[in-house]
Amino acid sequence: MSVGMTTSVMAAEATTPPPQAPAASSQQADAKPVSVQSQTTLPEPLTLESVVELPHSVSPQVLLSKAKQQEAFAKYQQQKADDGVELDLMGRLGWREYADHTEDNHLLALHVGKQLYDFGKTEAAQASQLNLSDAESELLQDQSIQFQLRLMQSFFNVILADYQYRVDNEDMATVYVTMDKARDRHELGQISDVEFSRLEANYEKSYVKRMKAEFDQRQTRTSLANLVGQPQNLPDKLTFPDLKGLLKRSLKPLEEYQKEALENNLQLKSMQLKLKAANYQLESQDADDKPSFRVDAWGGKLSTYEYKREGRWRFDLSMDYPLYDSGSQSAKMSEARAKVQQAQAELKAMEQSLRDQVAEVYFKLQLNKAQRKQNAAFSNYADLYLDYSRGLYENEAKTDLGDSMVRLSEASYQNIMTTFQYTLDWAKLDYLTGKPVDLDKYR
Repeated sequence: MSVGMTTSVMAAEATTPPPQAPAASSQQADAKPVSVQSQTTLPEPLTLESVVELPHSVSPQVLLSKAKQQEAFAKYQQQKADDGVELDLMGRLGWREYADHTEDNHLLALHVGKQLYDFGKTEAAQASQLNLSDAESELLQDQSIQFQLRLMQSFFNVILADYQYRVDNEDMATVYVTMDKARDRHELGQISDVEFSRLEANYEKSYVKRMKAEFDQRQTRTSLANLVGQPQNLPDKLTFPDLKGLLKRSLKPLEEYQKEALENNLQLKSMQLKLKAANYQLESQDADDKPSFRVDAWGGKLSTYEYKREGRWRFDLSMDYPLYDSGSQSAKMSEARAKVQQAQAELKAMEQSLRDQVAEVYFKLQLNKAQRKQNAAFSNYADLYLDYSRGLYENEAKTDLGDSMVRLSEASYQNIMTTFQYTLDWAKLDYLTGKPVDLDKYR
C-alpha cells in the first residue's frame, strides 16, 4: 500500500463542495501528495527497507564520527612509527675554526637509531591511543544505528501526516456541510445569527486545522529528504511497511534487557575503552621520570678528516635519566589520575542512565499492548457506528454520517500511530542493548 492523496468521501457527498476538496489518503498508490519536486535517486515508491538501507555516508553525524575514528587510529599509527627504527641520510657542508685556521667540516653519513627501553612508557601510550581508536569505532557503529532510527522515525512521520490530513479534511468537510445547510435555514430565519456565527467559527477552526495538516505533509517530506541528503527531491509515494512480525515478539524480564545493555551497549563500550585508555595513559605518565635507553649508529664520511679524528663509523648506547623537573611530573600525574576518575564517573553515570532508558522503553512496550486493545475497541465502535449512521441515512432519517466517517478515520490513524510507536520502541530497545536495526524481525 502506498501513501498518497485522494478525495474525501464526505466532500463528494456535500451538496456544496467546500474549498480545496482534495484530501490526503494513505490507501491510494496512484494519487498525488502535496506538490513535491521530482526526485532522481530515491526509490519510487519509497519503502522502509530502501530508506534504512541508504548509505550512512549521507549523515553528517556518521561522517563526523568516522573522521574522529580515523584521526584516532592515525595517531596510534604515528606513535607506532615514532617507536620504530630510524634510518636517516645525513649531509652537511660546513666549515669550522681549528688551530687558528679555517678548515672544512663536511659530513655525509647513514644514521640508524632505535629506542631500546623506557620502562613501558611508549608501550602504555600506544595502548592508550589504540583503546581511544577502538572507542571511536564503537561510537561510529552507534551513530550508524542512530541514523537508522532517525530514518525510521522520519519515514513514519510522513505516513502519519498523510493520515492526519485525511482525518482533518473529512472533519472539515463534515463541518462545512453542516454550515452550508444552516446557511439556508439562517436565510429563512429558522436559526439565529448567534447560532450561524458559531457554525461559521467552527468551520474556520476546522479549516485552519486542515491547512496545518497539509503543511505537515510538506514539512515531514522535507525533513525526510533533508535527512537522506536530498533536500531538493521530496518523496512522493511511500509504501506502507509490513510490521506484522513485531506482534510475535515477546518481552523478556526487564532485568535481562538491562543486563544486555550493560554488556553490549555501544556507547557504554566506548566509555569502557576510554577508561582503559586513561589508565594506560596514567601508566605511561608514571614511567616518564624513569630512564630511557637508545642505540644509534652512523656510517660514512663523518667529517673531512675521518681518518685522523672521527673515523668512518660511530656507535652510541645512550641513557636519558630525568633528575629534576620543578614538579612537572607530579602535576602531570595528578592530571592523569583526574582523567581516570572522570572516566570512571562518566561510566558510572552512563550505566545508571542506561538502566533508566531501558526501563522507560520496556514499560512503553508493555503499555502499547493496552493501547492496541483500546484502539481495537474504538475501531470496532467506529465500524458499528458507521453502519448505524449509514442505515439511518439510507432510510432518510436524521444522521451524522460525516461524524461517523471521521471517527473511522481517527481509529485508523490511532492504530497506525500505535503500531509505528511500537516499532520504534522495539528498535530503540534493540539499539540500547547493542543490536543493529533488523527489519526481518518486523515483518
